[in-house]
Amino acid sequence: MCKHLYFVCPSDNLEDIINKIFPEENFFISSLGNSIYFGNDFTDEVNAFIESKAIEKITFVLSENNKFINDSLKEKSFDNIKELNNFYSILSKQSEISNRKFKEYNLNKQIISFLLKLKVEEMNLKLSDWLSDKIYVDAKVYSEEKKIFTEIQSNLLNPKSIHLN
Repeated sequence: MCKHLYFVCPSDNLEDIINKIFPEENFFISSLGNSIYFGNDFTDEVNAFIESKAIEKITFVLSENNKFINDSLKEKSFDNIKELNNFYSILSKQSEISNRKFKEYNLNKQIISFLLKLKVEEMNLKLSDWLSDKIYVDAKVYSEEKKIFTEIQSNLLNPKSIHLN
């Protein structure tokens, strides 16, 4: 049985759904909107946890209708939460770029995919050297409407590679 670590948002309530659809030995770490920051101390704890539980796979998951992603794109009701300031800033920049490129496209899924791709890249960089070859890191988006998990979108715009005039 595969040991799997999921990074989830508590507002999505996906733990039971994940356990039902993916009946493995699942572990969960939660943060608002998957806004988790991989500082040195936290990274050391995650690496130790991965090693102690013999984790084989890590997946970052968000719902298409994540409350914090929606809030970052619209009313910003939670911008008084200090830990979300950088998160909201990153998503606002990506939203501006995506809006210009994909006028009639599902912006939420685009932004969620962008964020989760960043988290996958960050996790791959933060895994201990000897763990990085043994652990597969990916990301999924959950559709409440369709009741399925899908891979993140690959046609993402990177704000570092685009200059807006």
